[in-house]
Amino acid sequence: MARFHKTRIGNAELIALRDSWVARAPGEFFPSVPAEAWDPYRELLDADGNLTLNLGVWLIHSAGRTILVDTGIGGRPSPMALQEPAALPEVMEAAGVKPEAVEVVVFTHLHFDHCGWNTVDEGGSPVPLFPNARHVVQRREWEYWTGPAKGAARSSDYDTLLAPIERAGQLDLVEGEHAVTSEVVTVPTPGHTPGHVSFVVASGGERAYLLGDAAHQPEQLTETSWCASADLDPEEAARNRLALFDRIEEEGALIASGHFPFPGLGHAVQDGGKRVFRPLP
Repeated sequence: MARFHKTRIGNAELIALRDSWVARAPGEFFPSVPAEAWDPYRELLDADGNLTLNLGVWLIHSAGRTILVDTGIGGRPSPMALQEPAALPEVMEAAGVKPEAVEVVVFTHLHFDHCGWNTVDEGGSPVPLFPNARHVVQRREWEYWTGPAKGAARSSDYDTLLAPIERAGQLDLVEGEHAVTSEVVTVPTPGHTPGHVSFVVASGGERAYLLGDAAHQPEQLTETSWCASADLDPEEAARNRLALFDRIEEEGALIASGHFPFPGLGHAVQDGGKRVFRPLP
């Protein structure tokens, strides 16, 4: 099965890339959701009753620029039980883009499964995988994960994944709505993390929203109050998730999720008085 999928949003090209994927028990991933609440959503679980959590990122060709949204889980030993080896560089090349060709890397947030391929090891030290790219992070997000308040809680991820980008002079900190190109703009959606953002790609009268971790699974279009264990502020996450899906449905925009089952593309539609995710055919 191919690990990339190409689609067009007006004049922009959007490429879904699957770095890897994992299977997770619903009660582990959504600990506050009782087991019986899953009964209407059994068709969204696998044969073992688990969620399929894609670990995907996005390439965008827009206004003459090559943009990568997040960098996946990375090639180092993973705390997750991966169902296939993480292989973003190879998947990118199969899709026609070498790491050297990426001009901008933008981040929805800085959890390890979204910045893991920031670096690779050369000569025993981590170096940027995307040597020609500006790495664009929301200031609030960067300060949360790297500031003095985090202290030892930053763990080794800072030294391995973030500090090398800063040392290489490839880091740009931005705030709020930021235009990556005239067609790609950040949409602040905090809650999962303090500086979490989604992205809207708007071109030729068409729109797609790259969710990041504003939602992790298709059933959250209906159950917007369901929060993953990793949501740092569940109330804010749920509030912004509802607002984002309201906006997407009203605009008839395409949903692009890196965690929904690959390729994670579809629409928010009404079915029996409920909003549901309808994957692209």
